[in-house]
Amino acid sequence: MAFRHKILSIVKALGGFSIAQALTKQGLQVLCYHGISLHDEHCFQPKLFMHENTFQERMAYLDKHGYAVLPLSTALTHMNQKTLPPKTVVITFDDGWLGIGTKAVPILKKYGFPSTLYVTTKDVLNETPVFDVALRYLLWKGKNRTIYLNSIINSTKLSSNSVDLSTHNERERAACFISENCRNYDYYSKQALLLQLARELGVNLNSDEDIPLFRLMTMEQLAQLPSEGMDLQLHTHCHRLPRDNQKDMESEITKNRTVLERIVSGPLQHLCYPSGKFHPLQFPWLKKLGIESATTCLSGFNYTSTERLALRRFLDGENITQLEFEAELSGFLELMRKLRQILSVN
Repeated sequence: MAFRHKILSIVKALGGFSIAQALTKQGLQVLCYHGISLHDEHCFQPKLFMHENTFQERMAYLDKHGYAVLPLSTALTHMNQKTLPPKTVVITFDDGWLGIGTKAVPILKKYGFPSTLYVTTKDVLNETPVFDVALRYLLWKGKNRTIYLNSIINSTKLSSNSVDLSTHNERERAACFISENCRNYDYYSKQALLLQLARELGVNLNSDEDIPLFRLMTMEQLAQLPSEGMDLQLHTHCHRLPRDNQKDMESEITKNRTVLERIVSGPLQHLCYPSGKFHPLQFPWLKKLGIESATTCLSGFNYTSTERLALRRFLDGENITQLEFEAELSGFLELMRKLRQILSVN
């Protein structure tokens, strides 16, 4: 990492970022964010959660350096018409974490930046913590403890009851075991399990300000966002999009759309693939449902020739340094990816 930073620092000092920016000026950069931390989530999963100060630094950089931050639909129209302004950026968020509304929106309003939030709706309606993320957080917070799995969940499949939570591998083993064995629990039973585990580990699932962690915004909170400059779009109902069953895939999007139509007056025609997983087989199915664009987790800029149902994004997070962020925005890392592709072919 230190070597990479030294190289990027030298490239930037020699004007490499400026040159890359000129060479990639026809490209559209789509930024992807997930949660803005309410407490220490950015320490727990820095790829998923970002500290609000880091997000503030990112937005200040966009503003200071004259990036054209456009709504997603506007940027795509420009791209279709080949009239995309240089240094165009689209800001997107996935899921609908509470910190987006309480932390990110005020910063976006400060700079007058529009954005898109892809909402997954089942956890919104249930108003309970997102189970798999909250579970891993509790195990991470209890990393100096040992737990006994049979005190958490009854199972005949236990090969080793005690788990030392001091290592990532053991925490993940415990998380996978618990998730697998409560797969058929309803949301309220899962909530009870989380509270039981929290008590055993001596962990509070709320932040110091008594704000609930790992929850998505409520319908009422989401309904306020369009007036704040944040467009709500599709991210499936259960954060899954089957690739081998058209009927199930249609059901996920239809349920997602039906819920969001309660609070969104405009068209719901943009989708984010859950976890970025997609297959070209899905493209005609999505078009049939009126989906005009879909974003992935693939890195890179988007051009006129880019498939609109496979838009690329830069996944920004607390794990990304400011220098790496600037290198990506400038197009330097985009050029390095293209160079590697050329070399791999040859």
